[in-house]
Amino acid sequence: MTEPTFDLNRCIGAITMSLSNKLSSGASQEYRVRFGLGVVEWRVLCQLAVEPWQTGADLSSAIGLDKGSISRSLALLSDRKLIQIRNGGGRRREVALTENGWRTHTDVLVVARAREACLLGGLDAEEVDMLVSLLRRVSGNLAHVETDAEARLAISPPNAHPASTKPSVRPPHKQLTVDEASAI
Repeated sequence: MTEPTFDLNRCIGAITMSLSNKLSSGASQEYRVRFGLGVVEWRVLCQLAVEPWQTGADLSSAIGLDKGSISRSLALLSDRKLIQIRNGGGRRREVALTENGWRTHTDVLVVARAREACLLGGLDAEEVDMLVSLLRRVSGNLAHVETDAEARLAISPPNAHPASTKPSVRPPHKQLTVDEASAI
């Protein structure tokens, strides 16, 4: 008997992951050559442009990256004097863009928008609006996906099947809107 398989050409997870990986890789290469920054640093700059004075944990949650990646990016941005750091009380350290950080953000944004224009080439304004609307709707379902996964785990514990391993189910986190993230 043949095991059922996913049609990866119609699997939303596979399509979006492939698109995301390719976009991130290409953007990271171009941003490193042009600006000495990777895509993670760019995402941090974007998030701080939208919401200044965030902690590393806030950034990690909002962007959806691990704290180690955020910490390394903050160190690089601090060394380059693109961010400023203040004491937020206790052990909390908060960061925001410096004037130089804002200039860099503006410069990278021009390139990011050009990359996005190429990506959306061939789509008219109505189709772009529809794509954005659909992506927002699908993104809105993420919390339900995780709740559903938790329910399945409760019914069938991870070790109930010999080939399974205990998956890590992350809690929902604040994400950038598609408009805010479109230049990422």
